[in-house]
Amino acid sequence: MKKIIPAIFLFSAGSYAAAIPEAQLKEMWLSPKGAAEKIIADMSLAEKLGQMLMIDIRSWDENSSESKTPFIEMNTHVSKMMTDYHLGSVILFRENLINTPQTVELINNFQHARTNLPLFISTDQEGGYVTRLRVGTEMPGNMALGATGVSDLAKQAGNIHGYELTSLGFNFNFGPVVDVNNNQNNPVIGVRSYSDDPILVGKLARSYIEGIHQYPVLTSLKHFPGHGNVASDTHFALPSVNTDKASWQQTELKPFVDVMPDTDAIMTAHVVVPALDSTILTNIKGEKIGTPATLSKAILTDTLRNQLKFDGLILTDAMDMGAITGNFDRHWSIKQAILAGNDIVLMPIGIKDSASIEQLGELYAYLQAEAEKDPVLKQRIEDSAQRVIYTKLSKRISPAPHDAATAERIVASKAHKDLENAISEQAITLIKNEQVLPYALKPQNNIMVFSDEGPRNELINKHLGQIANELKVGLNVKDQVVKLDQDTLTTEEIEQQLQGQQLVILATYNLKLNPVNAQRIIDVANKQNIPLVVIATRNPYDIAYLSDVKANIAIYGITGFDVTNNVRNSLETNIRSGLRTLFKGPTGDSLATPHGKLPVDIKTPDNNNVLYPRGYGLTAL
Repeated sequence: MKKIIPAIFLFSAGSYAAAIPEAQLKEMWLSPKGAAEKIIADMSLAEKLGQMLMIDIRSWDENSSESKTPFIEMNTHVSKMMTDYHLGSVILFRENLINTPQTVELINNFQHARTNLPLFISTDQEGGYVTRLRVGTEMPGNMALGATGVSDLAKQAGNIHGYELTSLGFNFNFGPVVDVNNNQNNPVIGVRSYSDDPILVGKLARSYIEGIHQYPVLTSLKHFPGHGNVASDTHFALPSVNTDKASWQQTELKPFVDVMPDTDAIMTAHVVVPALDSTILTNIKGEKIGTPATLSKAILTDTLRNQLKFDGLILTDAMDMGAITGNFDRHWSIKQAILAGNDIVLMPIGIKDSASIEQLGELYAYLQAEAEKDPVLKQRIEDSAQRVIYTKLSKRISPAPHDAATAERIVASKAHKDLENAISEQAITLIKNEQVLPYALKPQNNIMVFSDEGPRNELINKHLGQIANELKVGLNVKDQVVKLDQDTLTTEEIEQQLQGQQLVILATYNLKLNPVNAQRIIDVANKQNIPLVVIATRNPYDIAYLSDVKANIAIYGITGFDVTNNVRNSLETNIRSGLRTLFKGPTGDSLATPHGKLPVDIKTPDNNNVLYPRGYGLTAL
């Protein structure tokens, strides 16, 4: 039988159950430390827990069925939950953010439903591969910024993100990623990292934060103690970073230390780092496993808080990720995350119906009962809630409603989108070119496009059409969807497809060992003397798994992909800029020239030798 926490249990006499008026908040902003101490002294335990929990509501179904209706407008159930549980923070995802007016209204209504302090309204607008706004300026992503090597461009990217987010009502952005991508087989970070050079990572992250902090938007570095050297995805599994402490300090730790003074918060990683915490746990399957950093007091309190002297907010990565839920009881893992030193527990329970709200009540009851038995846990809740409150007051987080008309003039404005394209053009990196590029277009041209997905082909077709219009040429484009890492196409089939074609565009996406179809297409094109260019559309490492490539560019992203819920979007600026470097018109005019330099080493598949070093990049001949 479910234990449902009665509403009366959540309130206490003399508590801050009512919303603090804005005029009173402004007085508190003047003395945030003293005000935070006074507020916390009058709060119930439930109210303190509310400040520590950041919930998500991707979808809502009042009947608790399997249907998924995106949560895009406030309802009475959610409004009452916000009030009853004194929730202090919300994270919004792509499902919640349909357009600018709807986003502004939803965020305004969340703030209206609060008790006590204004809410943290957060999202993951990293740029590039991870972007949450459906209408917004994405920017080409961190590794693209790394390929430019220009701090001012990172600052401008942060500035535009800050301007657009604050106009919508967001006050917390989970970025920048300061993971050092020193494993080219990393399945989850990749282009989310600026570089495999910790110095460049720190330099660009500081500049991004300088830009975003021109607006009242908090930042969070992620993912401590470093997520760049893993071979599995924490959304589904619990990886280990098997490095010694000295190597960790030189590589993974360095950008955190460099950027720590500039950020407001640090997000943890669901990774095991035995060099920092060798404690062994028993998971729900009875297996012995290492302790993930999110649950590690040694990593978060002893190292991050005490040794490194970080005094900002520490928050968990999403607690509904497979690395946690696949190994630990939900209630226990949340308690352990608090004991480890986290101030905010991100996504403790996915809110999607009335039953999940009941589960939230059960979590409160569990944590309150545990805190009454364990004075250490009770003190941790006290300390973290006070740190959250102090941060809200010292950063002057306001619940004031935002104006949709104003936001529409700012979000995805032409000036912002033009700058987005200008930055991505600076990032395009020419890795190999044996007298293929720029390809001289004739008045009429036949081009064959291969990629793994129909939407990628459609996107390439769209931008090739724009190029044809600008250069006043005819482009007859054929395309085919081929799983490039499989062995499904015969040589004869490829020969037939390439008959009459004058140029082949092979758009690869994170290749691994022995991509047979991709290699066979290259071999046939070479045999028939048809120029072929490989576009590495996400990570730049694809050329390491191919032979006899004559031309190759890296664009650092083509698809934004929210892996937690299979929500995809096209990242247009990168492919637009990449395609524009490939051609010159009949009069010899080029649309763009590749300027980027590799921000990472491209190594052989066995990881022993460097094929193309960081800093390498050609210009078209």
